[in-house]
Amino acid sequence: MAQINRQDGDNVLNLREYLYDEEHIAYSDFEQILETSCEIFRRSLEPNTVGSCKGLIYGHIQSGKTSVILTTMALAADNGYSNFIVMTSNLNDIYEQTLHRIKGALDSFQVFGKKEFRNGIEFSHGFPVVLVASKHQGILGRVLQRTEELNWHNQSVLIIDDEADQASLDTNINNPLRPTSRVNQAIINLRNHLQSHTYLQTTATPQSLLLQDDQSDFRPDFVEVTIPGRGYVGGNYFFDRDNFQDSEHIRTVPEIDVDGLVTRNQIPRTVKESLLVFFLGAAILRIQGNTKKHTYLLHTSFRQNDYHFAYELVVQFKNQLTNQLREVSRNSIDSISTDLRQDLQNAYDDLQQTFSSIPTFTIPTFTIPTFTDVINEIARRITSTEVIEINSSTGEGVSPNPARKHILYIGGTKIGRGVTVKNLLVTYYGRDAQQPQMDTVLQHARMYGYRQNELPAIRIYLPTHLAQRFHAIHASDNAVREQCRETHEPIQAIPLPIRGMRPTRRNVLNENTVTLVTYQGGRQYFPHLPISNPEVLGNQTQELDELLSESEYPRLQNPYPVTIDDLLRILSFKFSEPNQNDSWKDHLIKMALNTLKENPQYQNRGNLVIVNRNSNLKKTETRSYRKIGAVLPGGAGAVPYGINRRFPALLMTRVNGDIDPQGGWDGVPFWIPVVRFPDGNYAFSVNES
Repeated sequence: MAQINRQDGDNVLNLREYLYDEEHIAYSDFEQILETSCEIFRRSLEPNTVGSCKGLIYGHIQSGKTSVILTTMALAADNGYSNFIVMTSNLNDIYEQTLHRIKGALDSFQVFGKKEFRNGIEFSHGFPVVLVASKHQGILGRVLQRTEELNWHNQSVLIIDDEADQASLDTNINNPLRPTSRVNQAIINLRNHLQSHTYLQTTATPQSLLLQDDQSDFRPDFVEVTIPGRGYVGGNYFFDRDNFQDSEHIRTVPEIDVDGLVTRNQIPRTVKESLLVFFLGAAILRIQGNTKKHTYLLHTSFRQNDYHFAYELVVQFKNQLTNQLREVSRNSIDSISTDLRQDLQNAYDDLQQTFSSIPTFTIPTFTIPTFTDVINEIARRITSTEVIEINSSTGEGVSPNPARKHILYIGGTKIGRGVTVKNLLVTYYGRDAQQPQMDTVLQHARMYGYRQNELPAIRIYLPTHLAQRFHAIHASDNAVREQCRETHEPIQAIPLPIRGMRPTRRNVLNENTVTLVTYQGGRQYFPHLPISNPEVLGNQTQELDELLSESEYPRLQNPYPVTIDDLLRILSFKFSEPNQNDSWKDHLIKMALNTLKENPQYQNRGNLVIVNRNSNLKKTETRSYRKIGAVLPGGAGAVPYGINRRFPALLMTRVNGDIDPQGGWDGVPFWIPVVRFPDGNYAFSVNES
């Protein structure tokens, strides 16, 4: 545990001013960032101490994790660390963006990029040194050489692995005939060389990191969950509910039939609607005084040929719209065709609702301009539009500083982690993957971010099943995030909210230790060999007696309405003997219930039943007197004691624990839980190591 001697050192104060001046991060938001950085640093390795420590900074998509990284580095420099390594994407645009930001934000640091790694590094003593490397085996090899020249072998080093679930893990873990993947081995070599280091992984999608084997060099020792700043909108805002009909921002649309698109050679009507909403939304924002360049993203499928065809149709529509609106500039709005005018009016009416009801930071209350004023603004500016097809064959990427007023991006597979799509107003998902991965779906949520000032104009068009998928993944991510926040420890299991979904790509998880566990709705689960040893139980029975007292729950076999939090409080004890090959796992049962708690459908409601306070339950002969076969008495049924089947239920039985040569216990009473899940399946990807 590292000690913080100065929380307001020069590096921290200088960074605070930079973030305020250059990135408009308020002092109050910076205090929250600093608090998070302090928690990270306290769990890091004490400077000048031999050893290593691994931590995970668990952020949100496009929430400003880099600000937390920079603040942690500044805090470390004020409290004993002088040597830093930052590993980031091998994509040159993202690498240069990271290098430039570090140089600008940490002005007392001596910053060296990969261009300097080819030669010896000359630096001044007494100032922090940071090496910024892309995740490429050759570059990381040069970093190792430079650390040898700088004599960092015996000095304390803070390593930042940005987007650590990308490229850093061993992609050959399941192939014993192949060596460790090259980037993974290069990172291991670098860390092995440094006798005193803290290795901090950062990502918003840590599924693959949390599911690493227990002894893996890439499974974190601790987790710190970041808190987004003021104005952030993400899954909690867009996908907190699974009813999208009354959403202010989500518009459900049919899935794009790509083959039909080619046959008809016509842009789908819903795509036209989304483009018109984009142009009108950008125009209204400009009239408000918002001078930013705004962007639109159309993701049709995962095939490059489809992107190109969609690109051509969008260009064609944009040109047609430009030509028709040119008549507005020459004559008047009455020169627009009846059909187009109605479509524009529909888009205006849609936007009018949100501009009237959603405040922004800059203009809390705003009177939307007239329809005529908005159309005239579009007519003046629509020629300042660029359509960009993004995929590996075109070589095009997201422009960090676009020149035109409107940027229409067609594509999507390259718009993933680390790519910031500035001022994204409208996102259109036409199709999705057949076997989706949670981390990939989340990383493509480029509509998340600090968008409060553009919020009334933001729209997300997608098929209903994909909206439900975002909602389910959001609920799962919330459950993981909440448990990591409470414990500061890496969890063992990832809830999988939808059948067929994977937490991450298979080639970075050990197939011998990562398994799938499923709990089915309507079924009852209990530990087949409950803990009965008094030395292991300790005071557990007495504490549960108090929680489940007769004064609180006087009636047996009667359902009491409680919260899921109440159920989790009861289940916070250990009930099952370890290493049992049955479906009850203490931690997974709790995680399943926690997932339900985070789902608004269940309203944090549950049932509690005290079945028996003096049961003489024994181990069964059919199980060779080693386990119990059932807990509830015969006749209890699939929906026992009139519980509400729509909510989870916990049924508790107190066993007297009498000693008996056959099927008996250890002479002390203990409680056995039975959990019944509501309808649905609750699956988890678990690392059993």
